[in-house]
Amino acid sequence: MAIASVVVGCLVSPIPTYSQPTNSASNTPSLQDMLEFNLDLSGRGSPRSGNRTGGASRSLCGGSQSGESLFALIPDTNVGLTVEEHPTFWFYIPDGANTFDSMKFALWSDQGEKVYETTYPVTNALPGVISISLPPTLPALKENQYYNWIFTVYCEDPQAAIVRTDPKRVRVRGSIQRVPLTAELQQGLNRALTPRDRAVVLAQNGIWFDPLTLIGNLRRTQTANYALAVDWSNLLEDIELDAIASKPITECCSALAQ
Repeated sequence: MAIASVVVGCLVSPIPTYSQPTNSASNTPSLQDMLEFNLDLSGRGSPRSGNRTGGASRSLCGGSQSGESLFALIPDTNVGLTVEEHPTFWFYIPDGANTFDSMKFALWSDQGEKVYETTYPVTNALPGVISISLPPTLPALKENQYYNWIFTVYCEDPQAAIVRTDPKRVRVRGSIQRVPLTAELQQGLNRALTPRDRAVVLAQNGIWFDPLTLIGNLRRTQTANYALAVDWSNLLEDIELDAIASKPITECCSALAQ
C-alpha cells in the first residue's frame, strides 16, 4: 500500500476584462478568455452514485460553531474528468484542530480493487481547502475507466472507538474518470502559453480536476492575484459551490505511517 504526502495550496490577483469564452479547443486561449467549466453529460462525466457533502449544515463533528459541512470540490454529478495519470483531489474542511481526530483518502478501481489509501493527522493549518495528489509512484490511472474514492474525517480515533468497525465519522465520496486527449484538445493544449491558458482549454472541454488544480496551485503561489481569485470563484460557481470560493487554501497535510 503506497504512502505519500499531500500536495496542497494557499490563496488568491489585477483583473482583466473578460470576453465571452470560445467553444473550440483549437482557438488560442489567453487571459481574455473567461475560465468557464463546461459540464458535459453526453456520455462523459454522467452522474454516478456518491455525495459531495458530508452531513447537514452543522459543524463537522459537533465540536465547533462553524455550522458548515465537509465538501468535495466536484460537480453535483459526483464525478469529474481528468487527463492526468496522477490527478489531484480537492476538499473543504470547515473545522480545525481539536474538533476531529484524523482524515483518510482511499481510491478503488470500479471493479473494487484498492488502488491507494492513506491517513492524515489533523493540523493547525485547518480549517480550509486542501488538495490530495496521487503519488507518482502509483501506476497511472487507466484511460476510459472509472475509479471511486472516499474521503473520511474521523471524529474519534478509529482504533479507540467503542465500535471499531463503525467509528463516528463524516465522509464524502465520488468518482473520477481519466479520459484520453482528443486531437482537438491536444491542439488547444499545444497552443496554451501558460498554466492558466491550459486551465481554460481543459475546463471548456469538460475536464474538471485538472483546471481546478492548475488554478488552485497558481493561487497558492500568487496570493495577491485578484484575477486568479476570480478564476477560482468562476470554477466553483459553475458547480454551485461559490460559498467555498473565499475560503483559504491551506498547507496540509503529511501522511501518517501505515
